[in-house]
Amino acid sequence: MVQLEGKYEHVKSENFDEFLKSIGVPLIPRKLMTSSNPVVEVAKEGDVWVIRMSTLIRTIEYKFTPGEPIQTETMGGMAQNVFTIDGNVIKQTQKSDTYTTEVLREFSDESLVMTIKHVESGITCHRNFKRV
Repeated sequence: MVQLEGKYEHVKSENFDEFLKSIGVPLIPRKLMTSSNPVVEVAKEGDVWVIRMSTLIRTIEYKFTPGEPIQTETMGGMAQNVFTIDGNVIKQTQKSDTYTTEVLREFSDESLVMTIKHVESGITCHRNFKRV
């Protein structure tokens, strides 16, 4: 079985700017986000999972128990998130007042591939990370 826990460095993104546009991120923050190279850390603390994505701009952290909703702050306000884990995939559904996204984090021995979909428009992006 693939180890989910670990540290991952950003390698490349495809269609990320279009995705950010689709959820309403303004131009300047969007350009900052698309030019950053985040580091993702995944850890398990007892029954609680932690996903932390760090950039020069900010750090986003999710602490969750699979299947239980959590509230997080987004650029557009608060959102409800539900995470599930199925084998080597962590799925996140995030619903805010203005959009819904689905994030699939697929882990392998060497990498993490994030597929992020804006549900309302169908716009999807891919973000690739290597395990370090």
